Amino acid sequence: MGRVAIGVDVGGTNLRFGIVSEAGKVIARSRAKSDAHQGVDAVISRIDKGIAGMLKRAERDGHVPAGIGVGVPGIISLPEGVVRFSPNLPGWENFPLRDRLQHHFRLPAIIENDANAYALGEAWKGAGVGVESLVCLTLGTGVGGGIILGGEIWRGVDGMAGEVGHVTVVPKGRKCHCGNRGCLEVYASATAVVERAGEALSLGTKSCLVDCFPSGLTAADVKHAADTGDALALRMYRDAGVYLGIAIAGLINLLNVERVVIGGGMAGAWDLFIGPLRAEVARRAFDVPAKRCEIVPGILGDDAGMVGNAGLVFRG
Repeated sequence: MGRVAIGVDVGGTNLRFGIVSEAGKVIARSRAKSDAHQGVDAVISRIDKGIAGMLKRAERDGHVPAGIGVGVPGIISLPEGVVRFSPNLPGWENFPLRDRLQHHFRLPAIIENDANAYALGEAWKGAGVGVESLVCLTLGTGVGGGIILGGEIWRGVDGMAGEVGHVTVVPKGRKCHCGNRGCLEVYASATAVVERAGEALSLGTKSCLVDCFPSGLTAADVKHAADTGDALALRMYRDAGVYLGIAIAGLINLLNVERVVIGGGMAGAWDLFIGPLRAEVARRAFDVPAKRCEIVPGILGDDAGMVGNAGLVFRG
């Protein structure tokens, strides 16, 4: 019993909801498809339904809801609780999500960037416990990033800090949806691994993945092929590790953090990319900060964002 927060993780594909205690324990969780392509109203309707279900369960079990914390991919204006832009949520430009939720549920609400929420969750109850400075990367559809300095999230003067996925790793490289070229996101996300594998197959590269192409190659297909020793799939993950290493070496030199935490769906392929990643960091980063910095997988999985968002509620 006691106070709880409703933590919500909004993605372009999935919505995750959790009841989180003040101790950071996830008491209950649920998920739903976001179907973001259907537009703002459809997604908001599903968010409302998910939050209502969590509140009903919390109250049934005697918990007192303290508020709602929501993580959204994209650019967030924290003071106003407005989603300025989200590449994975069409139509959400300048959407006043905080005020909408507060009006609907009559509870305090806080809106945060999803990667920042992930970092806060891992820092509070996950792989970042015990350190004051860390960088978190989430590898999935894109590459998200969150920075913790002195135990606090670093948002930057415009609230846009932590966009690690848009650090340039290949000058004049592949075009990114952000408008730049050579971003980490187009070389080291799960989406990038699939796209680059598909391009290699279209050029005639031999691989067991040819059976999945071009009808519907997925990240799970590439991971399975790599696990069975397929040379093309293994190369995709090695290359991703190299590009991650280039970016992380720069972050270590710049910030001298104690730990780098890597999560997201592609972190399930940890053993396939971590070797090249660490080798690249050793080549490129200064020796002292590189040896100090631990590079570790996240441990909260899909709960990290919910836990981080709930923590924001409790911290006000």
